[in-house]
Amino acid sequence: MVNRSLAFSFMMMVALTISCTKKTTPTPTPPTPPPPVVVEENILFSLDPDPGTTTQTASSGIYSFKVILSSKMPSTGISIDITTKTDPAGTLLESKNVKSTVASNDISTGTLASGTLYSVTVVVTSQKTASNTLTKTFKVARK
Repeated sequence: MVNRSLAFSFMMMVALTISCTKKTTPTPTPPTPPPPVVVEENILFSLDPDPGTTTQTASSGIYSFKVILSSKMPSTGISIDITTKTDPAGTLLESKNVKSTVASNDISTGTLASGTLYSVTVVVTSQKTASNTLTKTFKVARK
């Protein structure tokens, strides 16, 4: 009888010990945070020489100027669209596209006819974000 009582007491102590031990739950691994969203700086550029609001004069058949990006260069570069049309008729003389990853770009128009007024439109667009764009237009005439 003592053996049974001893065995019963031992089993009860084991059962109590097991039931009273703290169960550990594994700590879940935190989810990987998403990469930070990089917001592209708005396109800003200037023209050199700056045409301002006056009509530029081309002394030869070609008008040369620079497109200078003053904002941060988008990671994939920029696209520069240059369109030259007669003014006011709107007849297309030339349309070209330049892809670039540098801030300063030398641009020239097609051959301009003497005595004709032209409207030159420069559109600079991020190659990564098509909605990130800026347009400038100026007039040029050949002497």
